[in-house]
Amino acid sequence: MMRLMKMTWAVLLLTVAMIAHGENRGEQKQVFGDYEVHYIGLNSTFLTPETAQAYGITRSKALGFISISVLKNVDGEALPVALSAEVEGKLRNLIGQARTLSFQQVKESNAIYYLTTFRFDDGDLYHVDLDVSPEDTTRRFNVKFTQKFYEEE
Repeated sequence: MMRLMKMTWAVLLLTVAMIAHGENRGEQKQVFGDYEVHYIGLNSTFLTPETAQAYGITRSKALGFISISVLKNVDGEALPVALSAEVEGKLRNLIGQARTLSFQQVKESNAIYYLTTFRFDDGDLYHVDLDVSPEDTTRRFNVKFTQKFYEEE
């Protein structure tokens, strides 16, 4: 029971962090009909130590963190429904160096997140290219975004 409470708090803190960060940069999602793919990238030091520990994420000033969630607008539901999905991705810097991103799925109550971390160079701009396939469809969504990552204490 105590572990469940800690994990629930960790998800709540992560969600608040995602919302707070998103407010500064506008809503970060791409819409594909009834589907929404939400994403956020930030420095892992932005996570509280408790949240990072709950998800097995190392907090480091040069470690980036990306979170993806897939939602579907369903008739009769007040809020979009979280879906499991296959999420694959690549990260590329401005000189074309690329690396594959490996996502871990986290399920909490009615939320499902896909998390990954990666090392970055301070102030560099990165292009993220994701291939997202929700569990209830054969459709694949290509989600692309570009973001600078900065070392923070």
